[in-house]
Amino acid sequence: YDIYTGFNRCLNFVLSAFFILISSPLFLLIFLAALPSVGWPVFYIGERMGHQKRIFKMFKFRTLPRDFEQKNEATLVSSAQQYNLPRFCRFMRDSRLDELPQLYNVLKGDMDFIGPRPVRPSVYHRLCRNIKNYDRRFLVNPGLIGYSQLFTPHSAPKRIRSLIDNK
Repeated sequence: YDIYTGFNRCLNFVLSAFFILISSPLFLLIFLAALPSVGWPVFYIGERMGHQKRIFKMFKFRTLPRDFEQKNEATLVSSAQQYNLPRFCRFMRDSRLDELPQLYNVLKGDMDFIGPRPVRPSVYHRLCRNIKNYDRRFLVNPGLIGYSQLFTPHSAPKRIRSLIDNK
């Protein structure tokens, strides 16, 4: 545990607490708007692999049916339209507003603001573990924002996203 790690953790904590506080009206608005579209529960809590492949619970606003993950275990959801989602859910996914609750993961220390996006264990085992240097992502905390997400579309292959994240 060095000074950089301590500073980074402190900065992530302060910024995430600040953003949670100032965005709380937006959280409430999304929560109330989501109820008619997705029902209860409004939040999705899914397992993800983080630093050193440690499993943690990641939070999102739910945009997919409750049983989606069980039916589509290692499926990548690249286009919300292909799943016939309500307009509100497509908007949430396309705008990435469904990711706002991950500020809580940053606050807890499971994630940083910037880093490779966390991966579902089933997706890792089925699609990613054999990609050259893919496991380098587990040397750091996953991020709320990843470089590959900034520069590639949702549908970009994991191999290309891994190359960008490793740079």
